[in-house]
Amino acid sequence: MKENKLKDQLKQLLKRGYSEIDVRNLAMAPVHIVDQAIAEYKADLISEQQTSRIQHNQASFAMSLGG
Repeated sequence: MKENKLKDQLKQLLKRGYSEIDVRNLAMAPVHIVDQAIAEYKADLISEQQTSRIQHNQASFAMSLGG
């Protein structure tokens, strides 16, 4: 299986609520691929949180202008 597809599947497990430990124990993959998948998942999560926070702040500001 290609590394990208494997990483995508591992990230999918993390998105579904599996812990890092679970993914490490369940994965039949080289350690470096599992590590990359976890790192990419964390980076994606941080990016999504930052985007959400920015959108929330923009919406709050816009609502304060309209009131």
